[in-house]
Amino acid sequence: MATTKSPAGRSRLTLLKASAAIIFGGSMAMTAVSQPPPIVGTATNSQHSFLTFPNYLANKETPQTAQAYYAAVNPGGSKVDFRDWLVNAGFIRQRSDWRSTGQQIYTTVAGDYGPNKVNAFAHIIILNAADLGFIRNQYIRCKPDCKTKYASIYTYLENYPVPENAVGNIALTQQAVNVALERRAGRIADVAFEWAPAANGTSPTALFGQLYSFVVHAYFDSYTPDQANRKCINGSPIYNPDGTQKIDELLTWPNDQAFWDCNFKLARALPPSPPDFLAPVPEIPVVSGDYFAPELDALGTKQHPGVCFICHGGNVPGNVAWPTNGNVKEFRMLPADVGNAIFGVDDTGAPLVPGALGSSLTQAAQEVELKKYNQTIVITQGATPPKNAVFAPNGTIAGGNWTVPQSRDDQGTLRPSHGVEVIFGWYAGVAGDKSMSASVQNHDFVPVGWQSAPDLYLKVVAPSCRSCHMNREQSLDLGTLAQFDSNKGNVEQLVFQPECDSNNHEVKGTVQVMPLAKLTWDRFWNGVDPATKLAFDAAHSLAPSDPNSQPYLLKQHFGYTATSYCAHRH
Repeated sequence: MATTKSPAGRSRLTLLKASAAIIFGGSMAMTAVSQPPPIVGTATNSQHSFLTFPNYLANKETPQTAQAYYAAVNPGGSKVDFRDWLVNAGFIRQRSDWRSTGQQIYTTVAGDYGPNKVNAFAHIIILNAADLGFIRNQYIRCKPDCKTKYASIYTYLENYPVPENAVGNIALTQQAVNVALERRAGRIADVAFEWAPAANGTSPTALFGQLYSFVVHAYFDSYTPDQANRKCINGSPIYNPDGTQKIDELLTWPNDQAFWDCNFKLARALPPSPPDFLAPVPEIPVVSGDYFAPELDALGTKQHPGVCFICHGGNVPGNVAWPTNGNVKEFRMLPADVGNAIFGVDDTGAPLVPGALGSSLTQAAQEVELKKYNQTIVITQGATPPKNAVFAPNGTIAGGNWTVPQSRDDQGTLRPSHGVEVIFGWYAGVAGDKSMSASVQNHDFVPVGWQSAPDLYLKVVAPSCRSCHMNREQSLDLGTLAQFDSNKGNVEQLVFQPECDSNNHEVKGTVQVMPLAKLTWDRFWNGVDPATKLAFDAAHSLAPSDPNSQPYLLKQHFGYTATSYCAHRH
């Protein structure tokens, strides 16, 4: 394949910026009542500010450490090709059943396989509007089944950008979810997780989380950057003998960085601001054949698996010395939180893609699948299905109370982990119910340890902290108000101080911040009304000084006004 490298220093609009503009119904211009979020990081160091651990610079991952992790979880390289991973997990029977584009057939019937079919326990598709801004098409299944104790669990998600024609229109953003499912074109990457024994055969009854990320590379025969319009011009696609476009789904980078910039970053006509802040040179030069290092926030490439462990609860070991079997303590799968998602539309009567099978992808239509998905996820977080578990007619796990583990946190409170308590709370028919009898997710659930501060929990912690912290070890999972308050110093340093530095033009290149995802940081500061959770327009946006804004509520809780913390510090 012949390619042309992009000129050094070419300005690139980021996927993050484009997605955020779409999610919030505008071009990221601030409204009269809101203001831009504090600037953190610099053009050369901005990749360190988000989605990295505090010890990142001293304990840095590299393509070699990524290779070492994959060698531990996948000895012999039998799952380097995504189709092989799917066969091993049981989503498809044979490699030839997989289709890389086009609508698929979701089936829950045991042994039901065939061309274009995906055999799974649950399937959901949402726009993850809280932290990365991708559309995610997700499947999950178990061996031997999801009600059996010690079952192995497998899940994968396809990541799609929100298409450009959805800019400024929430309805089109919702429609983009349907289009992603019905076309399955333009995927960025396939991320796969296992809750399974070590692949090397040691401890077959000890299950733990394992991660694989497969880059999607659609081949073209040429690539030319259009500097004037900041867009990419691709040549003719390369086709397989059967007429389908050639697509690789492997653990490696594409052939060159220029091609990656064109296809993953989705260069657009809107200029980044400031010009170089969101276009840093990769810290580690990208070499063809290195394992996939994603750029999830467009602030620089970050190596696997650490960039995922940030929110999935794992910890990068000292000197990045991965355990020989790949068992990273605390690594978890994430539940589906409806409050931080945008759902699709009901197009059963008129599919958005000609020739596709229309479906309803609304929240109401997906509630059963969401519950099945979350029931499976809570198993990976330590809960056990009822002893006499059965599958209800709608496919969910039923049969009585689940076993919910508890332990004492650093404040001495005996409780379930934050993640486990939240998932059971979402589906509790009555307070304290452990049978998951409710059919609809109750996103307004407040954990026991937060009952004295429900507004702070629902308006600040749930949308901006919980999705990552509830997967950390119990001393950091923010499962109670007491534990949250014990982290006041961290909140001051990581949330409040960067605002002071930005206001005083003292931006530090390697500053760490919270929230730890760039999109979440922007949503926290740029006026997203907690009451509407995702809306961003003149009617709902709030300035950080507004008493209902997240920064104000958080500062008020710790005894500050909108400006007093920075006034005290400077």
